[in-house]
Amino acid sequence: MAARTKQTSESWETSENVLFLTVILLVTVIAYAPLVGGVWELGSHTTQALNAFALLLVACVDSLLSVLKTDPFKPTINPHGLLLFGLSCFALAVSSFTLVWPFAVLGLCLNAGALLSFCFGRRGAVAFYPALAGFGVMVAMLVMVPRVDGLLRVLAGSVSSWMLPILGIRSDMIIQQEPFQVILVVEKGARVFNVATECNGFGILISSLMLSLILSLRRRIPWYMTILVVALSALSGLAFNVIRIVMIALCSLKTDFPYAVIHEGMGTLVYLFAMAAICALNLMVAKRRS
Repeated sequence: MAARTKQTSESWETSENVLFLTVILLVTVIAYAPLVGGVWELGSHTTQALNAFALLLVACVDSLLSVLKTDPFKPTINPHGLLLFGLSCFALAVSSFTLVWPFAVLGLCLNAGALLSFCFGRRGAVAFYPALAGFGVMVAMLVMVPRVDGLLRVLAGSVSSWMLPILGIRSDMIIQQEPFQVILVVEKGARVFNVATECNGFGILISSLMLSLILSLRRRIPWYMTILVVALSALSGLAFNVIRIVMIALCSLKTDFPYAVIHEGMGTLVYLFAMAAICALNLMVAKRRS
């Protein structure tokens, strides 16, 4: 009889936890739907930003598989999750009153951490911290896209225009204000390339920063080295984007392949090289530390 009463009590407690967790999930969806929707709208128009989403998905799945080995799914309302949820509400309130959007991004990450803590406990949530940090960087960067798009396009076009003559290709850059365009004219008009938003380097930059941060946190690299590695990864991402533009221009002039094939093929190849370079940099730092 006592065993049956205990089982009934545990079942009732689990039902209460599931109900509370469902309520928090609904509140989270309602509160952050505009932010998440805006981020998806910005990211879905750029192939390289979609690649960042794919990297994040891989990181989350890897974290989940790691957690399930030791911390199975067990809905429980715990102090750690409540603390994160309280901090997320505070960050969202600050963002609402001050209109400082980074607080909203912080609140979203804290809220996700709270939900994970309620599902897998504190130790399980900690395993997701690197993925959550990468998620926060991705959201923050995508929110910044409209603000820095023009600057990055001018930077990419300027450096590309400077590099092409080194490879024996004459190049001029033209900036048009209305509508805003950055145009590369190579070999006196033999080819004209529009450095569009998709070519501003933001996609590679987001993936580089996110991958570098996730790997650094997972390998427990000290915070000061993490900052250095992330900064180097940002510079690497911008550099690889310039390489991408230069290689597309070079292949367009020197080969007879269709431009669409060159653009997508070279873009994918350079992106993979960029991610490999980030992994190599992170591994080198981790080995030197050990």
